[in-house]
Amino acid sequence: MKSINFMVLVSTISVCPMVASEKMSLEDAAKKGLIKLSIKGKGGFTGDVIDIKINNLTNKVLNLKLEAGRRLDSKNQEEQDILVTRNEEFVLAANQQKNMKVFGMCCQANNHSPKLNSVYSIGKMGDSLLVKLAKFIDSSKYYNNYTAQSAVWAVSDNKSIGGISGGDEKEVSTLKNYVSKITGRPIPKYDVRYGDGSSSNVMGRATRIDAVFDYNLPENGKVSVGVYDVTGNLVQVIEQTTPHEKGDYKLFYVFRTRNLNPGTYYTRLIQDGIIKKEEAIEF
Repeated sequence: MKSINFMVLVSTISVCPMVASEKMSLEDAAKKGLIKLSIKGKGGFTGDVIDIKINNLTNKVLNLKLEAGRRLDSKNQEEQDILVTRNEEFVLAANQQKNMKVFGMCCQANNHSPKLNSVYSIGKMGDSLLVKLAKFIDSSKYYNNYTAQSAVWAVSDNKSIGGISGGDEKEVSTLKNYVSKITGRPIPKYDVRYGDGSSSNVMGRATRIDAVFDYNLPENGKVSVGVYDVTGNLVQVIEQTTPHEKGDYKLFYVFRTRNLNPGTYYTRLIQDGIIKKEEAIEF
């Protein structure tokens, strides 16, 4: 009987260094001394507004992320912080340097627009509502969208949902409804227009409100419509006291707000000296 010789084959497995599956935030990596960051503004407030230079200080591969919803803090207290609106995930090789453009939107409506080469720190994650909105902007790809920028201010600075404007009707409606849903605030019956410009005197300051005022007159009478402040002072006449016949009315008007302090105002229908209807306006 022949003997059978078994040969033991030994296979050599080459093990390559693997990147950790769990992604580390830039904030955590910087705190651990794994990376060095240089964060500078590009001089804008919506869209591709930030450059980040990242240096891997280790001999290891790093798996990193910059989350939608993170606030980048301006070193200049008069300039706006930036809310990151596009999630970024990437691998940084050992000792590698990477330059990354960051999409974001300003989130301090009454501060100056950031200047070119303004310096930022990595900051913290925004509050839960800002994080939800940033993720929604990311999923909708509204990266360069001024309507989305006005939605950010509606959340970050409690600006009126009526101030969400600037895009097509579908975008405006979508963002108004989303902000209303996450904040629990109703969508007003008016649109707030904000000033154009980069100074703190203009940024986030309402200049006009486009509104409609519906009312019914059950009987004939003299009617006036105006906007009043919280102390009852008339700040703008919408319709002079004139005779009206009974019936339904729809009054479209513009409320000029440029020189008024932000707050609550009231559009009032006065018939024969008596307040018959009022609606609040906030900006």
